[in-house]
Amino acid sequence: MKLTGPLPRYLRQLFGLRVLAVLVALGGLLQVLDLLDATTEIMARGAGVAGVAHYLVLRAPTILLQALPLAALIGAVFAFSTLANQHEVVALRAAGLPFRRVVVLLLPTVLLIAVSHWTLAEQVVPRSQRALTAWWAGLPPAKNADPDTELLWFKSGGAVIGISDAMPDGRQLEGVRIFRRDAQGHLQSVITAGRASYAERRWTLHEVLTTDFAKQQTAAPQATLAWDTPLKPSDVLRLLAAEPYVSGGLAASVLTGANPGIKTPAFYRTRVQKTLADPLIALVMLLLATPVAVALTRGARGAPALISLGSGLLFLLLHGLCAALGEAGLLSPFAAAWIAPAGFALLGALFLIRLDRHQ
Repeated sequence: MKLTGPLPRYLRQLFGLRVLAVLVALGGLLQVLDLLDATTEIMARGAGVAGVAHYLVLRAPTILLQALPLAALIGAVFAFSTLANQHEVVALRAAGLPFRRVVVLLLPTVLLIAVSHWTLAEQVVPRSQRALTAWWAGLPPAKNADPDTELLWFKSGGAVIGISDAMPDGRQLEGVRIFRRDAQGHLQSVITAGRASYAERRWTLHEVLTTDFAKQQTAAPQATLAWDTPLKPSDVLRLLAAEPYVSGGLAASVLTGANPGIKTPAFYRTRVQKTLADPLIALVMLLLATPVAVALTRGARGAPALISLGSGLLFLLLHGLCAALGEAGLLSPFAAAWIAPAGFALLGALFLIRLDRHQ
């Protein structure tokens, strides 16, 4: 069976264009719903229509990443429905081509979707969210906004750090608290600083007061103190995001201590596993959509599409639930990321085998 030629090209174009069309439509709908929440706040901060447009552009990658799995499912259902309704599935079978070979011919398109998913998740979304956080922090506060007096807590360089505020570029922190512990978890020292500034790739604490619990003494106040930490301004902006996005690469670096984090180790280990598993969602969705192509040729109407859509939505629900359990430490990271994709891929394969046996 050749993977090139008019037939493979036609099938891939049919599938790919429908996934793209659904992605644009679904992404546009989600973007509108997101803007309903954000537009009032943007206007209250004085950004105007230009600010709304800027927000839309920076949020688009995140929205597309959220919409891509469902777009792959609906696009596959539409593509297979087209093949069935135009009697092209019957023609393929008459030519001695079982439907599992059609699925094989579509694998290059599935691979393209998987690569797009990985690129969005690991490259585009982290950058767009950092840019959005920096832009949002640079806007003037809304009138009558209540000041945020809560500290942001995170771990970096083996220390627990709290900050009360940060400048839009992440290079100046206000109200810094640094807690250091020994290997047994006992508190060793506490450093408080009025502010911290970043210049020439290093941090400097200002208005410093250090308490050493091992020596049971508090040092005299210092005007400045060098702060040895791997924390970077970009890390500050990421941590200040309302819902900080964590890519697999970032999760791995947090686990090694190269980057700061505010979540538990279980959360980051699950994120690493999901980075490997999530690109396979497109293949799972393609397999779950196969009943539509074959069942419609036998006179069935809405049932095959409902089975495919229901299976796909159930997969997304269980995959999200397992991920939440893994991030909470209630399920092993490997199981949390792989149970749903493996189980539903097997279900889709059984759909395909059964349909080819009864052709």
